[in-house]
Amino acid sequence: MQRIDLSRYFTPLHIITALCAAVYLLQQIGFEAPIMQAFHYPLDFQDWQLWRYVTHSLVHLSNVHIVANLAWFWLFGGLIERYFGGLKLCLIFLVSATVSGVVQNYFSGPDFFGLSGVVYAVLGYAFVLDKLQNNIFDLPKGFFTMLLAGLAFGFVSPFFDIYIGNAAHIAGLAVGLTWGFIDSQIRSDRVE
Repeated sequence: MQRIDLSRYFTPLHIITALCAAVYLLQQIGFEAPIMQAFHYPLDFQDWQLWRYVTHSLVHLSNVHIVANLAWFWLFGGLIERYFGGLKLCLIFLVSATVSGVVQNYFSGPDFFGLSGVVYAVLGYAFVLDKLQNNIFDLPKGFFTMLLAGLAFGFVSPFFDIYIGNAAHIAGLAVGLTWGFIDSQIRSDRVE
């Protein structure tokens, strides 16, 4: 009898995606207030509640918000997980959720949610490694232009009554670009 290897279905990519989907489903069936209360970025008196530095990234505010974030995360987080393993993706998630949360909180206060800071970190990481490691991901031309267009939209979106966490996006992108550059240098050193 052949055993089914369930470990390939319980990777960080699957777990983070499932957590976002489960949280969003709970929000839709009436648990939005307790989720917002439990998962928001820490207020001054909640600094010791360490989970809050990450859980804000699991909450989404609309169908478009969650679908867009999970689509980008699934595509490019999946590339990272396939090429570099689940631990790398998990670390990028934890670091970029924390850093983008700290930066967004500094600029707007604790009322923000979503995976987009992590998504921009994943996109930045994939972009830098692709460019510096001989197109290992085979990203399409114009990929970086798309990243910049997404950032630019965040700055004009308030004119359309859409408010986006620009600081989280920029911080996440900076984390991804920096981490990707460091990893590309480490990989280059190993090859030489």
